Amino acid sequence: MRWFLPLLALLVLSSAVAGNRLEVQRVAFNAAGTHVLVLTAGSLDGSGFSAAELQVLETRGGVTVLRARLRSEHAGVGQTIVSLTRQHRTTLQRLGLWPGRTSTPVYRRTFPVLAPVWSEGVGAGHSLTVQARLWSRPVPVELRTFMLPSRCRYQDMLPVAGRPSGMALRINGQLLYQDRALPEDRQCAASYALERLDVQGNRVVAVIRAYTPGFEGPNADAFVVAGQVR
Repeated sequence: MRWFLPLLALLVLSSAVAGNRLEVQRVAFNAAGTHVLVLTAGSLDGSGFSAAELQVLETRGGVTVLRARLRSEHAGVGQTIVSLTRQHRTTLQRLGLWPGRTSTPVYRRTFPVLAPVWSEGVGAGHSLTVQARLWSRPVPVELRTFMLPSRCRYQDMLPVAGRPSGMALRINGQLLYQDRALPEDRQCAASYALERLDVQGNRVVAVIRAYTPGFEGPNADAFVVAGQVR
C-alpha cells in the first residue's frame, strides 16, 4: 500500500456542495500499456458520505474490465479509497496495476468552481475542439454531442433546451469513441466535458464528465474511454 501514501497525504477533503464531482485521484497504466486504472473519489452532496470509484479498461479497444464503487457513512475519503482498492487487489495485481505506473496527463482541464454547472459541458448539437500535445506536437481533440433515445425520468430537471445526449471523441481526426445508445447511468446526461487525456505509447485514455441531474444541481460523473490511435 506504499503507493497510496503520497495520495493520502495530498488528499484534501472538501465539504459537500451542490452536485457531485468525484475528483480524479489517480490514473495508472500497467508496464505494457494494455490496461489503465482510473480512480475517482470525494464527498457526496447532500449526505456528505465518502465515495470512491475504480474503473479499469483495456486500452486497445476500450473494453471496461472492472468498474466498482464504494460508499461509506463513517470512513473518510482516504480510507474509502484504500478499502475499495483492497477489495479488488487480486484483479489489479493480475493486470499489472498494483501498483502500476502513475500517469501525468498530456491535457487537463481545471474547473473554476467546485460545484458543477451545466454550462461547463457541451450540449446536444454542439462540439468543442482543444489542442493537446499527445506526442511531439499538438493535435486536435474534438468532443461532439448529439441527441439519443432515452428513458430519462427527470426531463424537468434538465437545463433549458437540454436534451439527453450521447457523445463522440475524435483525436487528430480518428474516432476514438462514439455512443450508440445511452447506458443506464447516462440516461439523463445533457452535456459533456473533456477533463483529461493520458497517453502511453499509442494508447490514449480520456476522462469525460457527463452532466446529469443531481441533488441541488448537476452531477459531473466521470466515465472513461480508451483506445489505440494511429
